[in-house]
Amino acid sequence: MHPFGLGPPPPLPHPELSPGSAHPKPSGLVGRETPFPLSAPRGPMAAPNPTPLLPSEASCPICLEYFRDPVSIHCGHSFCRQCITRCWEWSTGGFCCPQCKETAEERVLCPNRDLARVLEVARRLSLQAAHRDAAGQEGCEKHREPLSMYCKDDEAFICVVCRESRLHRAHAMLPVQDAVQEFKEKTSAERQKILGGFEGLRLFLEEQEHHLLAQLENMERDVEKTQEENVTILTEEISHLDTIIQEAEEKCQQPASKFLQAGDGGRTLGNSFLSSSSRLGKENFQQPALLLPDLERNLSHFREKNSACEEILKNFREILMFELPEKMSVSLDPSTAHPQLTVSEDGRSVRWEDAQRDAASEEFGTDPFVLSHEGITSGRCCWEVEVTPKGSWAVGVAKESLKRREESGVSSEIELWSMGFCEGQFWALSSFERMTLPQIQVPGRVRVTLDYERGQVAFFDADKRALIFIFPSASFKGESIHPWFLVWGEGSQITLCP
Repeated sequence: MHPFGLGPPPPLPHPELSPGSAHPKPSGLVGRETPFPLSAPRGPMAAPNPTPLLPSEASCPICLEYFRDPVSIHCGHSFCRQCITRCWEWSTGGFCCPQCKETAEERVLCPNRDLARVLEVARRLSLQAAHRDAAGQEGCEKHREPLSMYCKDDEAFICVVCRESRLHRAHAMLPVQDAVQEFKEKTSAERQKILGGFEGLRLFLEEQEHHLLAQLENMERDVEKTQEENVTILTEEISHLDTIIQEAEEKCQQPASKFLQAGDGGRTLGNSFLSSSSRLGKENFQQPALLLPDLERNLSHFREKNSACEEILKNFREILMFELPEKMSVSLDPSTAHPQLTVSEDGRSVRWEDAQRDAASEEFGTDPFVLSHEGITSGRCCWEVEVTPKGSWAVGVAKESLKRREESGVSSEIELWSMGFCEGQFWALSSFERMTLPQIQVPGRVRVTLDYERGQVAFFDADKRALIFIFPSASFKGESIHPWFLVWGEGSQITLCP
């Protein structure tokens, strides 16, 4: 059995969605709770309801529902990631804000973490209100008082009696309205910080672009100037040669009697041509300047600068791919584990067992892998694993259809995107290709980053923050994607990092 023994399946088609086709439900991790309608305690002593203060900030202008995975765009407005991605899916001439119509040449999606935290607080408040309604109670479940205070330490709404209790007395408190306003101010400040940072970066890149283009324009002007000077020199020399030729033709057209005068006509004509030839020989004919050597040197120097810029931008993109995705919590699903794999009770690690525990389990196939409980249907996220230098291992993502295949025992083509180490060689394996990777030092930790909308799956040496490999254009086709882990051989183990 070989962990990378999957035969290359035939390429799968990449159908393009039409504008009217169905899209996956805009959500992040499968099973993630949707924000509930906001509510607040009511009654004769109820504090002012914070809900009316939130809808304009908490609702996506596109779907008009509470934000799911909120992101800010170039103008500062926020939308659900799935909504704005779908809105821009067919954009061909710039990216226009659906709210203010401001257009940008490049797509900018910045996670709005503060707004997400505000929504989480609102969701907790809604859950608390729902629990009170279910129990036929209002306000604090313990004291029956309105939840008029927000405990910043516990991130929970409490009543005035709870505020004076020993549990909360030393904690930082805010009235509910002030807490909501504080979160809104933090969101606004964070938005301005993001916009300011990207605006500064944009201006800097534009300045460098203008500088490089100006250098190219100077080179073009030098070439044109030298070319014009050469044309002028050649024109003058041609004119001078025309004059000499004209003088020679005039001497040739003289009457024959002049050539025979005193018997020296031939000598006179010969002397005339010798005189003209002497004049031509004495002229300093100026050779045109040679352009190619200087031009090639200048272009070579410019290419070096351009290559340096490309390398810097490549490194910058890799840094963003490493740093920006949100870390997600991953736990292994023992029901999908191959019989020769042992999953820890906490679902945080998997190791290889030499003794085959269930030789009759043919439906698991030959590849000793396990999937995670969590599925991903949108957004950008990442997770890290610790790997052992012993045995073979691989990490990546697989479609949920693979999980259903394992549960049903029905064989089908495996669809995954992975990178691993096997028998001293790094490999990249997908549903469409298998390739060897350049030799590098075996990392202690590997980070997997996923950008669902772009179809990017990238693998990094987490300690060095160095890119190992990237699948730039995977096709998930709206299906749920699950983290995928393979271990094979004695001592092989993968452990999920916190």
